[in-house]
This record gives sequence, C-alpha cells and structure tokens, in this order.
Amino acid sequence: MYNILENLKIEFQKAKNALMKAQKICIISHRSPDGDAVGSNLGLRLSLEAMGKEVVSACVDILPENSTWLQKADTYVQDFNYEDFDVIVSVDCGALKLVAFTESKPEILSEEKPYINFDHHFSNDGFGTINIVDEHECSTSSIMYKFLLYCDWPISRDVATCLLHGIYFDTGGMMHSNTTSEVFKIAGELMAKGAELRRVATMLFHTTPINRMRLWGRILERAYKNEEGVVVSAVSKEDYEASGAGSGDTGGAIDFLNAVPDAKYCVLLSEDEEKGIVKGSLRTQREDVNLSDVAGQWGGGGHPKASGFGMAGHLKPVVNWKIVSDEGDAHGTDLKF
Repeated sequence: MYNILENLKIEFQKAKNALMKAQKICIISHRSPDGDAVGSNLGLRLSLEAMGKEVVSACVDILPENSTWLQKADTYVQDFNYEDFDVIVSVDCGALKLVAFTESKPEILSEEKPYINFDHHFSNDGFGTINIVDEHECSTSSIMYKFLLYCDWPISRDVATCLLHGIYFDTGGMMHSNTTSEVFKIAGELMAKGAELRRVATMLFHTTPINRMRLWGRILERAYKNEEGVVVSAVSKEDYEASGAGSGDTGGAIDFLNAVPDAKYCVLLSEDEEKGIVKGSLRTQREDVNLSDVAGQWGGGGHPKASGFGMAGHLKPVVNWKIVSDEGDAHGTDLKF
C-alpha cells in the first residue's frame, strides 16, 4: 500500500462511502479533455460498473482522437440530467470553470448530493463536497489508482489500461520531471494487471496523421525566441484550413517548442474556431519558473511546468523591426519600429 496523507485518507473514505451508497453516478471530464481526464474517468467508471453501479461519463467537448480507443470511450455524453444521479464526480478539473456543466447546472454545487472532486492541480481550490486533491501527484489517474487500491475495488485489464493511459499522457511518455520512481512502480503494477503499454504509447505519442504534421510544420516554421528567452509560436484558423487539421491537432507540437535550448519557457497560442477563444499552452524544463503563476496572469493555471489559459478573441500577427548597431557602439541607439 502506498503512503497516503491522513487528510486524503479521510477524503478517500468519504468518497468510498458516497459511491458505495449510490447506484447512479455521473463522472465528468474537464472541457477540452486530454489523456488523463479520459483515463481517470473511465478507470473509475469501469471499476464501479464491475460492482453493479450505473455510471455515465460526461464532457461538454468531444474526446481527443488518441483516447477514443479506450473501453467505453464511445459512450461519453455531452449533457445529462442532474436529477438522474445520486453522486456527481469530476476528474482532472484544475478549476471549477473546467467542469463546464456547473454553468448550466448550478445545482451541482448545491451540496444536495455528494460532489467528489478528484484532481492533482495546484490551482484546484476544493470546490467539491469531497475533495481528493494532491498537487504532488503526476496525474489524476495515479490518484485514482491509489483510491481503487484503498477501496479494494476491481482493477481489471481495461481499468489498468485506462489509468496507465492517463499517467503516460501527463508524464509526457515518462519523460517529464513529474516522473518519479513511484510513477514507474505504479506503471509496473498496472502492466502486471494487463495494461496495454505499447498501445497506450502508440496512440498517445506515435500516431500522427499527415494533416497534423502539416499543421505542426506551420507552428514550427513561425516559432521564435524573444528577448526574454520565451519561445513563442501561434496557429490560426487559416492554418487549420490550409492544413486540413483542427484545433485538436496542435497537441504534440509544443513538445518541440519546449526542446529549444536555454529557453525560459515556451508558449503556443492557438485559435479555437468553435468556441471563439484563443488558448495558450505553456511548458518549461526549468526549475526556477512556475508556469501556473504565469498562466494565472490571464485567468489560467495548472502545474509549475505545464499550464494554460483561454481568452475570448482571435489572433492578430504583429511584426516588430529593430535597428541594431553593427559596431556594438555602447553609445549607439537601438530603434524599434
């Protein structure tokens, strides 16, 4: 058994009691879901269904293509009736706005029914009636694994695959700095239970259609490092049209931006043509940069090394030109236009 903080054990027990008493449960993944949001959702769902519970997975947005192969992923709903369920659960939602359904269903927050909040983001302020939040975990899926072990609930091959999918995604294929020895231990245990590592790795990081490659080419071509050492690039709706790709195809390009030597951090700005917003994705390899604070300037958040934000509007390119003295004259003047 893994070491679990006493306050989390209390929340684990509350969640176990609530879920055992419930018959109908709705599990919500955050808007614009990623591998961890889907993997932790379906891992919990499949375990609960194995015990005879009726469970629905919900998200306001469609799932990313790299996660649609997981068991029961094709049964996600994009809306639900609050009154139909005994317990509401959200997974991997670093802020209340990412749950999304609370905007149209404020009764979720009424405390009329248990609302279990599973998450690992530092920005999570504990908006559930039961809050299982540990910002030191690499993923929500790793928290979910410990929760299932604590409860002694079924972890089948499919459950293990879903949880490994979430862990593998949020650790960047076991390459990010959040990959600890414990992460490898959990991954090994999940593989021992039958988790399909090869398929997880292939679907998440080794499957790239031609149109997505074309889009990445545009992103990489216009990348630059500014005077503050920040690598910046952007992708517009015109880029989507020209490459035959969509806003969901930007994932993966930022890992190339984050590979630039000596960069402070990198930012990828992308237009979401459907929602009318611009999303900012931030990554860094440095220990002295907290991207959660950086993203917080624009209402976003996340982790110290991986964060994001969203703002209403569209992208407008701005070109700056500068005249610099060739002789390096200390008394010369640098002109920006």
